[in-house]
Amino acid sequence: MPLFSRKRQPIEELIRRANSVFEKFSPDDEYLETALKPLLVELYVAVRDRGFRSVDELEAVAAPLRSMPPVTAAFCAASVLHTAGRVWAKEPLGESLTEFIAAAGMGSAWKAVTVVKDKQSVRNLISVLDVLWRFEPSPYREFDHAQAVYVSGHLALGLGLDHDALASRWREALRLLAEADPAAARSPAERESLANTKRHLEQEWRDQLTSLTAAP
Repeated sequence: MPLFSRKRQPIEELIRRANSVFEKFSPDDEYLETALKPLLVELYVAVRDRGFRSVDELEAVAAPLRSMPPVTAAFCAASVLHTAGRVWAKEPLGESLTEFIAAAGMGSAWKAVTVVKDKQSVRNLISVLDVLWRFEPSPYREFDHAQAVYVSGHLALGLGLDHDALASRWREALRLLAEADPAAARSPAERESLANTKRHLEQEWRDQLTSLTAAP
Protein backbone atom coordinates (compact mmCIF):
# COMPACT_ATOMS: atom_id res chain seq x y z
CA MET A 1 0.00 0.00 0.00
CA PRO A 2 2.29 2.81 -1.23
CA LEU A 3 2.29 6.16 0.53
CA PHE A 4 4.62 8.08 -1.78
CA SER A 5 6.05 7.58 -5.23
CA ARG A 6 9.46 9.33 -5.14
CA LYS A 7 12.51 7.23 -4.43
CA ARG A 8 13.76 7.02 -0.84
CA GLN A 9 16.51 5.39 1.12
CA PRO A 10 15.50 1.90 2.29
CA ILE A 11 14.68 1.68 5.99
CA GLU A 12 14.58 -2.09 6.41
CA GLU A 13 17.63 -1.94 8.68
CA LEU A 14 15.99 0.68 10.91
CA ILE A 15 12.88 -1.49 11.21
CA ARG A 16 15.02 -4.51 12.13
CA ARG A 17 16.86 -2.52 14.77
CA ALA A 18 13.58 -1.14 16.16
CA ASN A 19 12.24 -4.68 16.43
CA SER A 20 15.38 -5.80 18.23
CA VAL A 21 15.29 -2.90 20.70
CA PHE A 22 11.63 -3.55 21.48
CA GLU A 23 12.19 -7.29 21.92
CA LYS A 24 15.03 -6.64 24.39
CA PHE A 25 13.10 -3.96 26.26
CA SER A 26 14.05 -3.24 29.84
CA PRO A 27 12.68 -0.47 32.09
CA ASP A 28 16.17 0.11 33.46
CA ASP A 29 17.36 3.70 33.07
CA GLU A 30 20.53 2.61 31.30
CA TYR A 31 18.58 0.73 28.63
CA LEU A 32 16.19 3.62 28.12
CA GLU A 33 19.05 6.10 27.69
CA THR A 34 21.46 4.01 25.63
CA ALA A 35 19.14 1.87 23.50
CA LEU A 36 15.54 3.11 23.41
CA LYS A 37 15.86 6.90 23.25
CA PRO A 38 18.46 6.96 20.42
CA LEU A 39 16.23 4.63 18.41
CA LEU A 40 13.21 6.88 18.95
CA VAL A 41 15.16 9.84 17.59
CA GLU A 42 16.06 7.86 14.45
CA LEU A 43 12.45 6.81 13.98
CA TYR A 44 11.37 10.44 14.29
CA VAL A 45 13.84 11.48 11.60
CA ALA A 46 12.51 8.75 9.30
CA VAL A 47 8.95 9.86 10.00
CA ARG A 48 9.75 13.55 9.50
CA ASP A 49 11.64 12.94 6.26
CA ARG A 50 8.99 10.53 5.00
CA GLY A 51 11.42 7.66 4.82
CA PHE A 52 8.65 5.11 5.30
CA ARG A 53 7.24 4.01 1.96
CA SER A 54 4.18 2.03 3.00
CA VAL A 55 1.71 1.45 5.79
CA ASP A 56 3.15 -2.05 6.08
CA GLU A 57 6.55 -0.59 6.99
CA LEU A 58 5.01 1.58 9.70
CA GLU A 59 3.12 -1.39 11.10
CA ALA A 60 6.25 -3.56 10.99
CA VAL A 61 7.91 -1.32 13.58
CA ALA A 62 5.26 -2.35 16.13
CA ALA A 63 5.15 -6.04 15.12
CA PRO A 64 7.16 -7.46 18.08
CA LEU A 65 4.71 -5.94 20.56
CA ARG A 66 2.12 -8.49 19.45
CA SER A 67 4.26 -11.53 20.26
CA MET A 68 6.32 -10.41 23.26
CA PRO A 69 5.28 -11.36 26.82
CA PRO A 70 2.25 -9.14 27.48
CA VAL A 71 3.58 -7.25 30.50
CA THR A 72 6.87 -6.45 28.76
CA ALA A 73 5.10 -5.47 25.52
CA ALA A 74 2.63 -3.17 27.29
CA PHE A 75 5.38 -1.47 29.29
CA CYS A 76 7.55 -1.11 26.17
CA ALA A 77 4.75 0.48 24.12
CA ALA A 78 3.90 2.89 26.93
CA SER A 79 7.57 3.86 27.37
CA VAL A 80 7.91 4.53 23.65
CA LEU A 81 4.78 6.67 23.50
CA HIS A 82 5.44 8.48 26.77
CA THR A 83 8.89 9.44 25.48
CA ALA A 84 8.21 10.20 21.83
CA GLY A 85 4.50 9.88 21.06
CA ARG A 86 3.54 13.55 21.23
CA VAL A 87 6.49 14.60 19.06
CA TRP A 88 5.84 11.86 16.51
CA ALA A 89 2.12 12.63 16.35
CA LYS A 90 2.82 16.11 15.00
CA GLU A 91 3.86 14.44 11.74
CA PRO A 92 1.26 12.65 9.56
CA LEU A 93 3.28 9.44 9.38
CA GLY A 94 4.22 9.75 13.03
CA GLU A 95 0.59 9.81 14.05
CA SER A 96 0.04 6.55 12.19
CA LEU A 97 3.10 5.03 13.86
CA THR A 98 1.88 6.00 17.33
CA GLU A 99 -1.51 4.44 16.57
CA PHE A 100 0.05 1.13 15.52
CA ILE A 101 2.20 1.04 18.66
CA ALA A 102 -0.70 2.03 20.90
CA ALA A 103 -2.99 -0.63 19.43
CA ALA A 104 -0.37 -3.37 19.78
CA GLY A 105 0.51 -2.22 23.29
CA MET A 106 -3.10 -2.03 24.37
CA GLY A 107 -3.75 -5.55 23.13
CA SER A 108 -0.88 -6.75 25.31
CA ALA A 109 -2.04 -4.63 28.25
CA TRP A 110 -5.45 -6.33 28.31
CA LYS A 111 -3.64 -9.69 28.49
CA ALA A 112 -1.33 -8.34 31.22
CA VAL A 113 -4.33 -7.46 33.41
CA THR A 114 -4.83 -11.16 34.15
CA VAL A 115 -1.21 -11.92 35.01
CA VAL A 116 0.14 -8.99 37.08
CA LYS A 117 0.33 -9.89 40.76
CA ASP A 118 2.61 -7.71 42.87
CA LYS A 119 1.47 -4.23 43.89
CA GLN A 120 4.16 -2.33 41.99
CA SER A 121 3.32 -4.12 38.74
CA VAL A 122 -0.36 -3.31 39.30
CA ARG A 123 0.45 0.38 39.79
CA ASN A 124 2.64 0.35 36.71
CA LEU A 125 -0.02 -1.32 34.57
CA ILE A 126 -2.63 1.25 35.61
CA SER A 127 -0.20 3.97 34.48
CA VAL A 128 0.52 2.08 31.25
CA LEU A 129 -3.17 1.87 30.36
CA ASP A 130 -3.53 5.60 30.95
CA VAL A 131 -0.75 6.29 28.45
CA LEU A 132 -1.79 3.86 25.73
CA TRP A 133 -5.43 4.84 25.17
CA ARG A 134 -4.43 8.46 24.53
CA PHE A 135 -2.59 7.53 21.32
CA GLU A 136 -5.29 5.37 19.73
CA PRO A 137 -7.47 6.72 16.92
CA SER A 138 -11.07 7.69 17.60
CA PRO A 139 -13.45 5.97 18.37
CA TYR A 140 -11.18 3.22 19.76
CA ARG A 141 -9.53 5.82 21.98
CA GLU A 142 -12.83 6.59 23.69
CA PHE A 143 -13.75 2.92 24.10
CA ASP A 144 -10.38 2.01 25.55
CA HIS A 145 -10.41 5.05 27.83
CA ALA A 146 -13.66 3.79 29.35
CA GLN A 147 -12.31 0.24 29.64
CA ALA A 148 -9.04 1.46 31.17
CA VAL A 149 -10.97 3.30 33.90
CA TYR A 150 -13.14 0.23 34.51
CA VAL A 151 -10.18 -2.17 34.66
CA SER A 152 -8.16 0.18 36.86
CA GLY A 153 -10.87 -0.27 39.48
CA HIS A 154 -10.45 -4.04 39.41
CA LEU A 155 -6.68 -3.74 39.56
CA ALA A 156 -6.74 -1.20 42.37
CA LEU A 157 -8.82 -3.47 44.61
CA GLY A 158 -5.57 -5.25 45.36
CA LEU A 159 -4.06 -1.94 46.42
CA GLY A 160 -6.71 -1.33 49.05
CA LEU A 161 -9.36 0.52 47.02
CA ASP A 162 -12.66 0.39 48.91
CA HIS A 163 -16.04 -0.37 47.36
CA ASP A 164 -17.15 3.26 47.29
CA ALA A 165 -14.07 4.25 45.32
CA LEU A 166 -14.57 1.27 43.01
CA ALA A 167 -18.21 2.25 42.42
CA SER A 168 -17.06 5.77 41.56
CA ARG A 169 -14.63 4.45 38.95
CA TRP A 170 -17.25 2.22 37.41
CA ARG A 171 -19.71 5.12 37.17
CA GLU A 172 -17.03 7.16 35.44
CA ALA A 173 -16.34 4.25 33.08
CA LEU A 174 -20.05 4.05 32.20
CA ARG A 175 -20.13 7.80 31.56
CA LEU A 176 -17.12 7.57 29.25
CA LEU A 177 -18.58 4.56 27.47
CA ALA A 178 -21.84 6.43 26.86
CA GLU A 179 -19.85 9.13 25.04
CA ALA A 180 -18.00 6.64 22.80
CA ASP A 181 -19.50 6.78 19.29
CA PRO A 182 -19.43 3.60 17.17
CA ALA A 183 -20.58 5.66 14.18
CA ALA A 184 -17.12 7.22 14.02
CA ALA A 185 -15.58 3.88 12.97
CA ARG A 186 -14.24 3.56 9.43
CA SER A 187 -16.40 0.76 8.04
CA PRO A 188 -19.89 -0.68 8.50
CA ALA A 189 -18.42 -3.88 9.97
CA GLU A 190 -16.37 -1.93 12.54
CA ARG A 191 -19.37 0.26 13.42
CA GLU A 192 -21.54 -2.80 14.00
CA SER A 193 -18.85 -4.52 16.07
CA LEU A 194 -18.29 -1.45 18.27
CA ALA A 195 -22.04 -0.95 18.71
CA ASN A 196 -22.39 -4.56 19.89
CA THR A 197 -19.39 -4.15 22.19
CA LYS A 198 -20.87 -0.98 23.64
CA ARG A 199 -24.23 -2.60 24.38
CA HIS A 200 -22.55 -5.63 25.97
CA LEU A 201 -20.22 -3.58 28.18
CA GLU A 202 -22.95 -1.17 29.27
CA GLN A 203 -25.16 -4.04 30.42
CA GLU A 204 -22.30 -5.92 32.10
CA TRP A 205 -20.96 -2.86 33.92
CA ARG A 206 -24.40 -1.70 35.05
CA ASP A 207 -25.16 -5.16 36.43
CA GLN A 208 -21.85 -5.25 38.28
CA LEU A 209 -22.32 -1.74 39.64
CA THR A 210 -25.83 -2.61 40.83
CA SER A 211 -24.53 -5.74 42.52
CA LEU A 212 -21.68 -3.80 44.13
CA THR A 213 -23.83 -0.99 45.51
CA ALA A 214 -26.49 -3.45 46.75
CA ALA A 215 -23.93 -5.44 48.74
CA PRO A 216 -24.12 -4.88 52.53
